Amino acid sequence: MSDLTSGLIVVAVTGVLIGVIFLLVAAQKKKRTTTLRHLAGMNGWSYEPVEEQLSSGWRLRKGEWTIEALNLTSKNASDNSNSSTVNSQTRWFSSAVCMKDGIILIGPHQPEINLGGLGEMMRQVFLRVMIGDEAVNAEGIQQVELGSLELMARYMVWTNREEIAKQLIDQQLENELRVWPMKLPPVVKFSPGGLEIKLQGLRLYKEQDIYALVKLGNTLLDSAFSLEKGNNPL
Repeated sequence: MSDLTSGLIVVAVTGVLIGVIFLLVAAQKKKRTTTLRHLAGMNGWSYEPVEEQLSSGWRLRKGEWTIEALNLTSKNASDNSNSSTVNSQTRWFSSAVCMKDGIILIGPHQPEINLGGLGEMMRQVFLRVMIGDEAVNAEGIQQVELGSLELMARYMVWTNREEIAKQLIDQQLENELRVWPMKLPPVVKFSPGGLEIKLQGLRLYKEQDIYALVKLGNTLLDSAFSLEKGNNPL
């Protein structure tokens, strides 16, 4: 068998494998879309597919909240290869209740690592990621210990409105955070921008995971509404 013939066979086999992979990916995408549409129909949610230049995924909406699960593409400006990076995230968010000022963050517990200044720098980077584009609302933010020992073993709370945070993290919200079924804990934010639950690096598609996020979101919304109706102004 000549080198040319061998090369053609390799090219043909590679082409077939690539074609099979594309077919499998397309079939999986279609199956997930069908599942999401069915799930939305059963629960009275509106389903919206997202296919944009730099983002793809889906959105679900009902009443006062929205969930979006997206793959986000960003261009790498540091090189000339026109390469890009794809990041996944899932967000539940609502603007039905907002703080007038300040911020409350509930995020994954970070283990104490004795790395001197490097350890503190890592904590600050993690905190900036949770704050996002709301640095103006985070002035004076500090870690506070709230909730049960079980809650504090899995989550950390950062805020500059401690009294509001104490009331927001009521028994119902704490219970939902403690029984969160996924390995990756969510990042919860309450600020003048509203309410948000974010899972960075993860685009949900499983029915049980979406139900868990909706349940946590509804509980967070109930806790915030209770605050708004109380005597302590947000």
